[in-house]
Amino acid sequence: MSVKKQTRASENADPHELHNPVPRVLLGVIAALVVWAVYYIFASSPNSLPALGDQRDPSVLAASAEGDNQAIDGRQIFTAACQACHQATGQGVPGVFPPLAGSEWVTGDPDVLARIVLHGMTGPITVSGSTYNGAMPAFGTQFDDAELAALLTFIRGEWGNGGSPVDADMVGATRKATQAQTQPWAGEDALRMQAAPASSG
Repeated sequence: MSVKKQTRASENADPHELHNPVPRVLLGVIAALVVWAVYYIFASSPNSLPALGDQRDPSVLAASAEGDNQAIDGRQIFTAACQACHQATGQGVPGVFPPLAGSEWVTGDPDVLARIVLHGMTGPITVSGSTYNGAMPAFGTQFDDAELAALLTFIRGEWGNGGSPVDADMVGATRKATQAQTQPWAGEDALRMQAAPASSG
């Protein structure tokens, strides 16, 4: 009997939650953050026009009313629509996506290049001595003539390419001449066959 009493006496008391209030310092920090947040909301003027992150004037990010394609950022279009496949370096992915840097298709006849971008392509195409057999989507319905002209001008002059600029009128003429093309070009042979009459005239 005495052993049991001694054992119980040596045991620690059952734990229970004490009344521990939040430290005043922590409450002060929370209150200060709330005050700062309210001040920031009013001081930041959320209803005003936000400044561009790279500080460019908005007029250079969109075509002007006259349709000057120089106002469109061809690099920006490339980054959004083409870079995932052709890479920022223009080197593409070996065996999968052809390079744009040093490509005869890029620096050659701009009408042929416009046809590829407008309608896309499936099937084999030889670029810089290597054959690729993939699929490129059409961008004719995604971008207008001025945007495509800015894109083509960018890739024809980037990565050491020496192609001349492309204007919206040329893209528009190619779009009109190929309006019956509702499917991607079936390889480079089909593209050359269709492009030959237009190029010869």
